[in-house]
Amino acid sequence: MFLVSSYLRQLPLSKPLPNRILIISALMTSVALSGCSSSNSETPGVETDSIEQLKDNVLGVLTPEEAAEHEIEEEPAEPVKQLQPDVSQQFIGDTPSQLRLAKAFPELPYSLDMLPEKAQAVNEAQWTPEAILDENLIIKIQGLLNYNHHSVGAVDGRFGANVIKALQVFQERHGLEVNGQLNPETWAKLTENETIISQPILVNYTLTEEDVTLISHPKGQQFTSVLEAVAEKFHMSQGLLLRLNPETPLEQGNTILVYNPYQPNEQEVHRVVAVKAKNLLYAYNDKDELVASYPTTMGSVYKPSPNGEYKVLSRIKDPTYNKDFSNPNTVLPPGPNNPVGRVWIGINKPSYGIHGSPNPERISRQNSAGCVRLTNWDALGLYGTIEEGAKVEFL
Repeated sequence: MFLVSSYLRQLPLSKPLPNRILIISALMTSVALSGCSSSNSETPGVETDSIEQLKDNVLGVLTPEEAAEHEIEEEPAEPVKQLQPDVSQQFIGDTPSQLRLAKAFPELPYSLDMLPEKAQAVNEAQWTPEAILDENLIIKIQGLLNYNHHSVGAVDGRFGANVIKALQVFQERHGLEVNGQLNPETWAKLTENETIISQPILVNYTLTEEDVTLISHPKGQQFTSVLEAVAEKFHMSQGLLLRLNPETPLEQGNTILVYNPYQPNEQEVHRVVAVKAKNLLYAYNDKDELVASYPTTMGSVYKPSPNGEYKVLSRIKDPTYNKDFSNPNTVLPPGPNNPVGRVWIGINKPSYGIHGSPNPERISRQNSAGCVRLTNWDALGLYGTIEEGAKVEFL
């Protein structure tokens, strides 16, 4: 009877009495039927009709005009955001990190139609103890490490220092033998996540007008070629992009084969540790669990990175750069080739911070002026997840 009274309270008292009696009669009939044992209920006396069913019974005895007058408006449910297949770098959540990441990274639609043999060879590559580490398998390994949030820098198809370091961190994180080499246990752990292994490593992408239109500025700091711009967009080396597309010009409307960046870490980062001897940056969540690692370039013996513990004071996307703050004419505009790249994460030590790089392929292969330098895409990923006030430790 609670359902009846709840609904009756929503009917206008101005309704003529005969119709109100008719409504009550219909409701009582509905409740009487719902209180009987039926094939839908094993317990006699349980009300099986919902308020929606009761409304249908009531409104069915009214004229269309009366039914419209008594219909109860319901607030429309918010549509549930869904990840779209064949789109990389999607962020559908509403946490602060996900909202920042959504602004930092463009969604990248791709296609799996008519993939060339090279893509199929990479996507289907499997490691075994007898496997030869050719370019196909190495690209697959680089993709799996990235998807597990242990960055290898620019994907280049080479089993270099950044791949070895990422493997070592991955092995350490999962309690495996730390040697920077593939073995059955490491491969099994790399490929145990069904979502990750379902991702294609190489995909087709059709170049847009925006992709092939270079931005110019009197003071530079922008991409100098379409090759450079497209390679950075897909987190890969220029050499690999050329090898994958030897006969396809980088022109609007052309479909090219590219690396699929998938998703960066989305967990909030509350502490990072820069290990100078390894040129590595480790990222930890609020439970002090390792959630990501990045290859870095850090200071030299002439201008070393600092020691000790600091904290994040600022996060700036697309910063300007000024080496001489006393001269405003020396300010360089934002851009991917700005000396600090796409991101500046400042700490409470003047002139020091974590930032991007105009030359992602040189990460871990050169020295900085004391800061922690990342690829632009790794810097954007950290920008999206690190919290102001987060600890920054230099070891």
